[in-house]
Amino acid sequence: MRILNPTRNIISWNNALNAKNLNGVFVNPETYDHSWTSTNSIISVVSDKYVHPLQYSLKVQPNDDTSTIVVSLHGIIPEDNDINGSRAQFHCQISPQREMTVAISLENVTNSISDSHSQTTIVDKWNAAFSPVIDVGLIDVETNQIEFNVDISITNHFGQVFYISVPTLMNELGFTKNVFVWNMRKFVPNFIWDRDKIQEYPNYPFAKFLHVLTHAGDASTVLYRRFYQYLNNEVSVANQDEPFRYSELVNPEYVDDDYINWLSQFNGTSVYRSITTQSSTEAITNVGESITWQLVNAYFGRNAGTLEAIRECAKQVLTGNKTVYVSPGGSFFQINVYTLLSETPGVTSPGDTSPEVIAMLELTKPMGFTLNHQSYTTLPFILDDPLYGALGPAQQNALG
Repeated sequence: MRILNPTRNIISWNNALNAKNLNGVFVNPETYDHSWTSTNSIISVVSDKYVHPLQYSLKVQPNDDTSTIVVSLHGIIPEDNDINGSRAQFHCQISPQREMTVAISLENVTNSISDSHSQTTIVDKWNAAFSPVIDVGLIDVETNQIEFNVDISITNHFGQVFYISVPTLMNELGFTKNVFVWNMRKFVPNFIWDRDKIQEYPNYPFAKFLHVLTHAGDASTVLYRRFYQYLNNEVSVANQDEPFRYSELVNPEYVDDDYINWLSQFNGTSVYRSITTQSSTEAITNVGESITWQLVNAYFGRNAGTLEAIRECAKQVLTGNKTVYVSPGGSFFQINVYTLLSETPGVTSPGDTSPEVIAMLELTKPMGFTLNHQSYTTLPFILDDPLYGALGPAQQNALG
């Protein structure tokens, strides 16, 4: 599970007007793809007017002096169910050239709940504009999606351009998950908490301020808890195989995706999510299983170059019994790898070389050595090979 900001924005990155996409690359504002719409105005994404340099703004150009403008974002569906059963609130920043009236309506589409809040803006400043807090309700996510609509209505604009930035829809009670806020709640008198609760726009201003100040510490606390796996005597016998008892930071079987690259440092090499041949054939068929295998065995890193590494890397692309015979030959610095034709991808005739096998072996072969791979219908009986030269009971009986 990813460590999440408990008061994170549940609007998608592009509709939140983030300057960078999910790959961390800046997006051209002139070709920015978003789902915001408007009535009686023209909207565009700009980068020269902003609250935060990593978030763009919507420039709103009214069509006339008097018509009510409605800037809308409909069909907001959270990526996860963290907000289910809680409360939601939308807020944004608005920069006007004159005093305007802004009314923000937030609708819970699934449960047909909506409310609106109106306010007057201050000229030539970024104004925080809020919707009311509305209940999300406990929604059966197997049969229904959690969905929201946001409408920002503007009057008294007199045809003047204004800007909207940092649009945010969040779990209104997410801040209570912060361990520092939770501990504070246990020690302050109830009347302080109750008084803080009834404040408006925002509610809980003191508790939320504490959350802002301690957010980084809360994230570190969560990481610390996840670093250590449970001791066996701390978990009941019935739960010994549950994934929650394993570290999501250092256990290759359960490591969170966010920490894979960090954990791979201890193998001495980066994790490969894709290994392609010269003909662009993909050698990795199951990325998740391959990453775990790489982290556990380090055959591309600190354990590379061994006989075991060469044999096990070849097996990653084979099928069936995954028969592999490795021997020196041809020259002092040549490694011969033989596999069965029926178990090897990318080959059709005896003596063929598999591009997939070579692609895997290139990442683990000793420096300065060359590889020779061939596949055959059958492999010879090799007396001095530790795997394929060992006699089974039937052969031992036959020899007397």
